[in-house]
Amino acid sequence: MIMFSKTQTLEKFAQVMGIGSVELIDNEKSGKRFVAFDNGMTARVSEKVGDDLDGDLSVSWFAPEDGEASWMLHPTGTSNVKVLAKKTFGIKHEAQV
Repeated sequence: MIMFSKTQTLEKFAQVMGIGSVELIDNEKSGKRFVAFDNGMTARVSEKVGDDLDGDLSVSWFAPEDGEASWMLHPTGTSNVKVLAKKTFGIKHEAQV
């Protein structure tokens, strides 16, 4: 089963990981894109992310069925999960800094 976890906005991920910049790179051999952060980390890139890195982006820990787990950059709120129901309890959470 494919698993996404530890999801956070790109900005929050950069803050937590000490990242100052990100570059979108095209791997001509594989035909796939990835991002390289200035702290030495890399991440896969969803096909849904544009070439300009604009829009609301998030980073998740991605564990495919086959292959190695790694970080993945993707549009925020995109997944193949269908929410069937939701129940709220009236508890307000304070924003965490």
